[in-house]
Amino acid sequence: MIEQLPARVIFGGTFDPVHHGHLRSALELTEALEVNQVDLIPSRDPVHRSGTDAPALERLQMLERATASELRLVVNRIELDAERESYTLFTLQELRAQIGADTALILVVGMDAFQGLESWRGWESLLDYAHLLVLKRPGYQPHFSDRLHDLCQQCSVPLLEELRQSPAGKICLFEQTPVEVSATQVRKLIAAGASPRYLIPDSVWDYIQEKELYGFQRTETD
Repeated sequence: MIEQLPARVIFGGTFDPVHHGHLRSALELTEALEVNQVDLIPSRDPVHRSGTDAPALERLQMLERATASELRLVVNRIELDAERESYTLFTLQELRAQIGADTALILVVGMDAFQGLESWRGWESLLDYAHLLVLKRPGYQPHFSDRLHDLCQQCSVPLLEELRQSPAGKICLFEQTPVEVSATQVRKLIAAGASPRYLIPDSVWDYIQEKELYGFQRTETD
């Protein structure tokens, strides 16, 4: 049996707001990869979106509240503290410098993000620093460009455990438990005056109401 390397698993995003889909996926990965933690990294200035609905520090606060009782999910401020744009390549370079060459670095991305990988800055260099673990919805058949298809042909491995046998360079598709919720859905509900309870942690909903985020408006009965 090939010895597994220590691993650092990172799961980035805007978390605008964090919801149970994010949290469930991250928790499943700690168990599937047999690691003690997954780092959740909120982006400061997402370069693939026109902007966020909540400021970076608000999104950070919500994420910290959502994970306060789960020690395996750790909020990492690396992109918020960096005086630069939130390019994933730069984050991977910084993390690789921190952890050294002999630790597996595993970047978790959703399937939609992976299908748009060619729009990322320095995308062809990402695998020099990390593995890519792509979250796949059950039954979903992705459509890749020719270049992404070739990359998958060259670098894909079938088993998650293979990501811990080398520091970087592999791609693995992971079929997650479906949790049908999105941050867009949550924001729309709040803006419409509806409750997002059970889609997001209660602590996050409390914070949104306290700060009046996403168009939340108090009524006379609140």
